[in-house]
Amino acid sequence: MTAPAVFGAMLLLLTACPSKESDYVDLGRIPEQYLATVPYRNGDVFRMQHERDRVVIDFNVSRHRQKETGYDYLYEKLKPAPNYIYEYEADITKCTPNYPVFDVEISFSNAYMAYEEEGMQAWNKCASLFAVGNARIPFFGEDYSSYEMVDSLKVNGRYYHDVFKLKADASYYESEDSIRAETYYYNYEKGLIGVIMSNGEKYWIYED
Repeated sequence: MTAPAVFGAMLLLLTACPSKESDYVDLGRIPEQYLATVPYRNGDVFRMQHERDRVVIDFNVSRHRQKETGYDYLYEKLKPAPNYIYEYEADITKCTPNYPVFDVEISFSNAYMAYEEEGMQAWNKCASLFAVGNARIPFFGEDYSSYEMVDSLKVNGRYYHDVFKLKADASYYESEDSIRAETYYYNYEKGLIGVIMSNGEKYWIYED
């Protein structure tokens, strides 16, 4: 299943037509420290194993950065200031399995810099993880005290530490009957540690 478009839901951008008085702002590159939010590199392969059937699935990684644009309508409080069109950088990681289970996409950008309101910055200052569902991962180095953490998680005899337990957003599904991801386990060192599906199926990281 192909993951949704990266920032359609995350950003509150691209939703209105800018006026003729728009100003353009280039937000530059994503801060270097945030790139460690996702440990995968282009060309990597990581493996997950179905807990019951013990089938091991390879996920091939492609990762790139690209420029995107968005229109910000949050400056109405500054009237008669102009509208702003932002050019920002997006980091997109796609992980394609060699067996038809689910695709994985983890995406983030520096578009949060377009917002003055602290609440809006906090909302956008995270990565979106899609694997048949959406969850949010805090940027590396940022406060994650509001996230549920697992100190250590044992998988196939190995321990993984500082693991986020992330809940998928069920609103991304057209039907409650569809099989979907309900819980992700993720850390900055290894990336995706586990996925628990709505039908009870479990997939865990597999390392030789």
